[in-house]
Amino acid sequence: MNISKENPIIVIGAGVAGLTAATELKRMGKNVLVLEARDRLGGRIFSQKVKHESYDLGASWIHGIENNPIWSIVQHHQIQTTVFNYNDSIYYQGKGQLFNSQEKLIFEKGLDYLLKQFKAIDQPERYSNALEALEQWINSEEFLLYINKQFQIDGKAVTKLKKMLFDFFSLLAEDPCASDLEQLSAEFWKNEGYYPGDEVIFPQGYIQIIDALSKNINVLTNKVVQRIDYSQDIIRIITKNGECFSASQVIVTVPLGVLKTHHIQFFPELPQKKMQAINDLGFGTFNKLIVSFDQCFWKSTNHSQSNNMYIYNQHRWLNFLDISEIYGQPTLLFLFGGASATWIENTSCEDIWQNISVSLEVIFDEISQPIQILKTEWGKDQFSEGSFSYYSAGQTSDQIEILKEPIQKKVFFAGEHLASFGAGTVHGAYLSALEVVKKLF
Repeated sequence: MNISKENPIIVIGAGVAGLTAATELKRMGKNVLVLEARDRLGGRIFSQKVKHESYDLGASWIHGIENNPIWSIVQHHQIQTTVFNYNDSIYYQGKGQLFNSQEKLIFEKGLDYLLKQFKAIDQPERYSNALEALEQWINSEEFLLYINKQFQIDGKAVTKLKKMLFDFFSLLAEDPCASDLEQLSAEFWKNEGYYPGDEVIFPQGYIQIIDALSKNINVLTNKVVQRIDYSQDIIRIITKNGECFSASQVIVTVPLGVLKTHHIQFFPELPQKKMQAINDLGFGTFNKLIVSFDQCFWKSTNHSQSNNMYIYNQHRWLNFLDISEIYGQPTLLFLFGGASATWIENTSCEDIWQNISVSLEVIFDEISQPIQILKTEWGKDQFSEGSFSYYSAGQTSDQIEILKEPIQKKVFFAGEHLASFGAGTVHGAYLSALEVVKKLF
């Protein structure tokens, strides 16, 4: 190609993937420009200041700090973090009852057994989705023998255990997968992609990582890209307000949800295999509800160190995290994925809290009224159209590689949905960007 040196490499999207790619290209001495649709940087990293606190409404965790590149950025820039591992979980059932030690042991043993089946699945083609796999395993003779070999429980207790475990996996499909069992591939857990070591969060916001990555990078905000014309040697990128940018190469780091909804038109059209991959890869919605109170009504002297709580109400699990230490005031974090996340978006904070209170009141004597409720609506966000990717029942094992393949050495794709390790995570987006930069030259 006869490319003018005046035309930069343009990166579309100033999230982690886009800024990482731009930083790496600049380090290599390349002319690079980032176009961002929003009026802020960060994409699905969004730290909102409320009074004196910074709440992460997008990504929150570094998932394992050992050899994690995001942790390396934290250390280099001396960013403050707090360890937040999922400490010993508390399980509640009806009428204010905690699982006793035996009930908890049986439940967690059953959970571990089924998780191992998902992690070590050897014939995924036998199952159309995660729901079908779970139903076969949980109702198998092998599972029954496994439970009976370790515990002396009667048939009624086994039936109850199976129902509780099935419903718990429905919760896992929502969090951390932003989906449901029917939409998930039976192989979904094999692609978890977390690093070992502590999980940490940012008291002053994940945005500090974005600040570090964007330093000295040329970023133009409020540039909503609508068309990428790569039919000529010089690529033309046209925005919503009619601006035209010329590029030698372009890296598209917008969320998979934006590609799925065709907000960006490509000319020529993307190859059919790429279009099919975009259509088949899973992308779900995941939302947070952050609720603050005057007092910790959920604290028990026997479980004062526990930060991860579950309530089972006979057909559904409610999970919430105690994040009070981060903000210096009683605060709970509720996480919702899939259909629940959509419900959150279409329901007022008052009605959401009233619904949640019904479950809490079964367990706790006096429920305090919230003094502040924050909720996210990533599914309604036109610049993300959801939260993050998952391994869907409809995708094939080669489709991520198909989408990662450059088009004529002109158009490249990166993002958490294309991560070889850690899809759906910040470190996955970071690693995807490093991978794509190597393909440019």
